[in-house]
Amino acid sequence: MSFNLHISDSEQAYFDGLPLSSEAKERINRFIADVSDEFRLNPENRPSPDSPYFYAQYIILDRWGDGRVHTIDFHVRDDQAQFGVLLIVFIDHH
Repeated sequence: MSFNLHISDSEQAYFDGLPLSSEAKERINRFIADVSDEFRLNPENRPSPDSPYFYAQYIILDRWGDGRVHTIDFHVRDDQAQFGVLLIVFIDHH
């Protein structure tokens, strides 16, 4: 199942400004949109068992752009997952 991703304007602007190629950004979006329920619901990926948030980290070698390794952390609200929607609430690139 692929989720519809929603993101605030400020986080979208941050993501758009990252030093990543278009291909790398597309792969990252697919990673989040295609996240499995097993990963999403794993207690190790949540701040607490009853939290509406999960954490995901994506590491990518941007061979289509600068050739460097990039790590991107995502904090995602998934209380609307039953309706096919994930809300990206925070992104951090390092």
